[in-house]
Amino acid sequence: MKTSKGSRRRRSRRTDAARRVELLSAFDRSGLSGAAFARQQGLNYTTFCGWRQRRAAAQPSPGFVQVELTHAPVPSELVIELNAHARMRIASAGQIELAVRLLQALNATTSC
Repeated sequence: MKTSKGSRRRRSRRTDAARRVELLSAFDRSGLSGAAFARQQGLNYTTFCGWRQRRAAAQPSPGFVQVELTHAPVPSELVIELNAHARMRIASAGQIELAVRLLQALNATTSC
């Protein structure tokens, strides 16, 4: 069965896992929206969203434990390791509320 030129769909090649990791890392550094990055790279936006969602699901969410210091000196700063590439440094009590909001935003499920 023949199809007309206008009804043919061009099937794109599969992107291997190493290339997906490379593209997702480039996206993280780009500062672009998901749609803008996909367009720039010639990627199908829906496919790119799927990659991002699978990566987010595969990453363990941080676990938090409440800690109380009873007879120890108060630290001058607190450093929270978010992952291998990101850490948050809190140097004053005024930054705690901002840190909480940031952690909540990072922990929220986001779509593309």
